[in-house]
Amino acid sequence: MYAMRTATTNAGASGSMLYNKDTKFITRNYKRLTFAFRGLSHAFVHDFSYRTQVWSVLLVVVVAMIALKPLSQTELLFLALAYVLVLITELQNSSFEAALDHMHPEMHDNIGHSKDMAAGAVLTAGIFLLFVIAVVALT
Repeated sequence: MYAMRTATTNAGASGSMLYNKDTKFITRNYKRLTFAFRGLSHAFVHDFSYRTQVWSVLLVVVVAMIALKPLSQTELLFLALAYVLVLITELQNSSFEAALDHMHPEMHDNIGHSKDMAAGAVLTAGIFLLFVIAVVALT
């Protein structure tokens, strides 16, 4: 907010205010995008669970697409949505567990329950993927 206010003040009547705001917007969002890709890369390289989900679920979806040919756009969209949902929940579960392990390295029942619930989210997404595959297969 302060940076935008400074850019507006320094722009003057020359019309460069728009340039400063656009440049800062692009730079700021580019940095955010690099953080996101760095997080995905870190998860893929260092987190066995995420890497396993990427390859195993991708294999299941590819086999389903081959076995259930031809797929409509809607069926393909639901398969992709379910696959991405599994990956998203696995990323959240892994980051949640890493943060909790760092903050509370000792065993604690409430921490264990929290981690179990996060793992339950991944399981729920996986069940949804299997449900989508079953519905596509039976229709």
